[in-house]
Amino acid sequence: MNHTETIELLLNDLLRKRGKPAFLIDDLNDHPAILQLVEDLMTIREFTYGISNGDLSQNLSMKGYWAGALKALQSNLRHLTWQTSMIASGDFNQRIDFMGDFSASFNIMIQRLKQAEENEKKYMSELKKREAQLKESEQKYRLIAKNMDDMIVLMDDNMKVIYCSPSIERLLGYTAADFIELSLTEQVLPFIGIQLGKMAGQDGGDPSVLMEVEQQRKDGEIIWLESLMSTAKDEEGQNMGFLCVIRNITQRKLAENDLQQSYERRLKNDFFTKLLNGDIEIESDVYNHAYRLGIQLPNHFSLYFLSIDDSGSFLSEVNALEQRQKNMDVLIDQLTNQEATIAWEVPEGIGILSAMCDSSYHKTKEIQLAESYIDLVALSFPGLQAHIGIADYFDSLTRVALRFKHAQSAVRIGKRIWNQHKVYHFDDCGVYQVLIPFADSDESEVFVKKTLGPLLEYDQRNQTELVDTLEKILSGLSLKEVGKQTFFHYKTIQNRKQRIENILNVSLDSAEVRMMLGTAIHLLKIVQVKADL
Repeated sequence: MNHTETIELLLNDLLRKRGKPAFLIDDLNDHPAILQLVEDLMTIREFTYGISNGDLSQNLSMKGYWAGALKALQSNLRHLTWQTSMIASGDFNQRIDFMGDFSASFNIMIQRLKQAEENEKKYMSELKKREAQLKESEQKYRLIAKNMDDMIVLMDDNMKVIYCSPSIERLLGYTAADFIELSLTEQVLPFIGIQLGKMAGQDGGDPSVLMEVEQQRKDGEIIWLESLMSTAKDEEGQNMGFLCVIRNITQRKLAENDLQQSYERRLKNDFFTKLLNGDIEIESDVYNHAYRLGIQLPNHFSLYFLSIDDSGSFLSEVNALEQRQKNMDVLIDQLTNQEATIAWEVPEGIGILSAMCDSSYHKTKEIQLAESYIDLVALSFPGLQAHIGIADYFDSLTRVALRFKHAQSAVRIGKRIWNQHKVYHFDDCGVYQVLIPFADSDESEVFVKKTLGPLLEYDQRNQTELVDTLEKILSGLSLKEVGKQTFFHYKTIQNRKQRIENILNVSLDSAEVRMMLGTAIHLLKIVQVKADL
């Protein structure tokens, strides 16, 4: 084999086969330059093989065009590896430009990774923002649900409670956990089943049912509830069960009840005002009118006038007029709640009608009943001053206005004549029954001043009590008896009598004069009663 063939085989082995062609090298021992070339080619071949397997840690000490190109490739690959690690750490500003189409594709990939990262960051930022909003919203809803007075119950289609707001504990005394776990809807809130039944009977649309019911709390207290039952829907509008909103309307019901009672009181007051004014004259019309108003008028009854002194507890509040009316309404309701009793408001007090067992006249029972009314007033309003007058009896309703005036007159007379008492019967007023109509006229005051005026002025000017002495003389007592009652000698009384006669220019021995003076003294007391009222 000549040298040319040997070199061809050697180069062929170096390019196509792995390992060193030792059998050919022995033939080239005499050609050191060729051996060196073989060694260089082997070094380049191993360096290239290492790069192809990803080993970029080799060092190539050779110089020259081929070795320089390999070193440049190794350096670029090392830089590419570093750039890749930088990209992996999030640096998408890296670019390569030494690998042709690969560089373009690689750079596009980096741009897309950068855009993907930016999109992801934007998405994550939006997600965090929504999570924060959701958390804030959840906190607000939880705060609202925790502090709201209304109770919210969410049930599935099988009427199983899946949510109950914490306000149930304030509303009913049960915890939300008890309500959910123990399925208390049937036992605690039976009306929910009734509402669901009514909803099932409604056609079309989104049915809802509103109910007002009385409900017992866990502690036994009875309250009023308003319950609104409707269909619960998700965000897509699909039915997900039932939603029930329940609230405490006890105060509203109490206010409505107070308003209704106030309306009924006004109707009752208007009826008795018309009756006392004579606007309803026919007895059958009176009973028919009362029946329409729900007032049960008895055939036989006692009639009272309860006089109220507003200087007491009725005006102790800042808003005096409003408080007075409230107290008056309370008192009228309490009196009406007494057995067989009807009470209504009149000027300066309260009118009271009480049924009698029969048509017979029972003055003692009337006085006892009047005393019980006074006791009721004292118990409800300890600081209130009240007096009560009892009318005489008439069998007909047409005389009720006159009877009530007699009850009012009994109070006017009694507060002056028997001021140590609080109950006065018209039958005990004696001659004052006749003097009452005249006492209401202007002539009564003129008559009193004309008859007793000089004596009244004398007593006031000299601090004497000649009017009292005159009243005792006119009562029919002898001068000695008058002296004993007043603790004066009868001659002193005799001197007072003469002084009275001189002041009035009359003789007390005249029956006509005595009657005129006695009438004036009685009128004086009634007129004073009128002034006091």
